[in-house]
Amino acid sequence: MAITAFSGPLMIWGQVPQSGLEYNPDFGASLFNGGAGIMDPRLLYTYQPGEAQYEPDFGWLGFDNVTTLSAVPYTAATSAVVASANPTSAALALVSANSSTTGVYITPNITRADTGALDTGVAGAGLVALDAYCSMGTCTMTNGVLTVGTNTTLPLSPGMVLLTASGTVTGGTVAGTVILQQLTAGTGGQGVAGTYLTSNSLLNFTSSTVTAAAPTPFQCAVPSANGTPSVFLWNPNSMIGRTLQVTAASGASYATATIAGYDVYGFPMTEALTISAGSTVAGKKAWKYIRSVTLSGGTADTTHAYSVDTLSVFGLPLRSDNYADITVNYASSVTAITGITAATSYLPSDRTTATATTGDVRGTIGAFTASTGASKLVVRQSPGPYNIGFTAGLFGVAQYANF
Repeated sequence: MAITAFSGPLMIWGQVPQSGLEYNPDFGASLFNGGAGIMDPRLLYTYQPGEAQYEPDFGWLGFDNVTTLSAVPYTAATSAVVASANPTSAALALVSANSSTTGVYITPNITRADTGALDTGVAGAGLVALDAYCSMGTCTMTNGVLTVGTNTTLPLSPGMVLLTASGTVTGGTVAGTVILQQLTAGTGGQGVAGTYLTSNSLLNFTSSTVTAAAPTPFQCAVPSANGTPSVFLWNPNSMIGRTLQVTAASGASYATATIAGYDVYGFPMTEALTISAGSTVAGKKAWKYIRSVTLSGGTADTTHAYSVDTLSVFGLPLRSDNYADITVNYASSVTAITGITAATSYLPSDRTTATATTGDVRGTIGAFTASTGASKLVVRQSPGPYNIGFTAGLFGVAQYANF
């Protein structure tokens, strides 16, 4: 059946809504098979009247205490985005290989959420996607059902695509096969060991290692139904965006490092960091995809090393105006409950007009201790009633970008 849409708002009651006059004996809560939630109102992700049934529409599951992050972030890593080296030009060389140590994945392209245009990176070199790569061991595939024995940091999650599998493969191609849903969970909990239904029911292999990735924002959402779904829910397992820092060797003479790329939703961003020779300077914006890092100002420099590193500070997927509207758990095991009540590492949304030096438009939260690839970060957010009715209230002011 095609998606059914109403212009709303909807009012649902028994027979007479006035107190004391209701006579419907079955009056009560309304139940929605598959749940309900907040629709994403942004053009690329929202419902368009008259659209085809297969056109995807995106949103968050739930209305308050929405789980927006539920993932084990990769260990913060020096040189994760740009390896420490003397630059040969003002354009720094991004890393070019996937890594199960830093979690980066070199994605061939993403769709710009502001224009719908395809971005293949500078000169078609792709983009560096953060916390987007997964490597699993002791895996088998039988008639499209993947069994995972062990996993690295990032949880395998519905929406991800398989990249490679060692061993003999029959029944199709591994690359591009989509994880549809988790069928059973092993001792590691959601996203680690267990069995997963995939998009290729004919695929078979016995393999020691399988890799997968969430290469674009579309793989950071999960279908809310089997078959040909039209509603996709943003997946808290895959919505990790994080801040970056630039490290410059003593004597480095460039003045500014300008980072260009995208947030977790694929909206373009630009951030300018003032370089500190012999030290590091931390950015404020949470990144998911990086397309370039360019040095400028000061004196051209080819004799001192620069690197771009990941930090243990993560972007909030929905706008947060104060620490009271979120709850945070950061625990070292699936059974631990470590509620974070101190707002020490929290910054609210920057609601000023975004520039290359302003803060994150939705806000950020630190990991309180450096992320080590072992602790799970769970964030729940409750949008305020004053924010729910407009795009900037849910997702922050428009990102600044100059490309």
